[in-house]
Amino acid sequence: MNASVKVPKGISGRPIVHDVDAISIETMKNELALLALGDFEPLKIVVNVEKYKKEIAEFDNDWVDYLPRVDRPNNRQGLSFTSMPGDNHNDVPSLAEICYKHNRRVSELEICEPTILYEKVKSLHKLFNLFPTLGRTFVVKSNAGGYFVPHRDHPSLNRESFRLIVFPVGVGPYEYDWLMDDKKMFIEPGRVYYVNTRKMHRTISWIDNSQHIILNVPMTSENVATVIANYQHKH
Repeated sequence: MNASVKVPKGISGRPIVHDVDAISIETMKNELALLALGDFEPLKIVVNVEKYKKEIAEFDNDWVDYLPRVDRPNNRQGLSFTSMPGDNHNDVPSLAEICYKHNRRVSELEICEPTILYEKVKSLHKLFNLFPTLGRTFVVKSNAGGYFVPHRDHPSLNRESFRLIVFPVGVGPYEYDWLMDDKKMFIEPGRVYYVNTRKMHRTISWIDNSQHIILNVPMTSENVATVIANYQHKH
């Protein structure tokens, strides 16, 4: 499947599985620790935005449509920092497209091979290197009118990863909206945030070239401890 193929209606939805017997005590402890952190919590890590802009500009001609649909238009594109083995930075970046391409349910954690984008965008290495491995990590570029409908990511309790997000470009208060439960979030460009994307959220860009970077971090006690150690606001 090449990047121009539109996936069928409904492809982005996956059945929610809630199995209490599959939830370990360790998972419960990790989820409680993240829940105590908050839903949109700034970390002390800040990406050098000007350096990032220069590095990502090398890939200006490589952006691919992000989950193009047959039932509605959407002005957004993506690039991959990690991919499935054998794929590249400009192969399809959305999980739904990857599952469709491979004709099976693909785990976020399988999408872990660093791409040339990962190697070249060194402004993100300090962040990436906090964790031994990363799952699906990618950047979305929303142009004017580009949006994500209200949705939840990984809504079951036994999720395999949690999300850190960086908003480096075009995210001013009159440029881009990230809303959780219909409340607009304050965004500091370049700041890394823990975002509880299990909560209902939606986005829209009012300008071209609004970018946000999403890291799927494996749900381990060590990774949760790393996030806690990097709270911006501490006693």
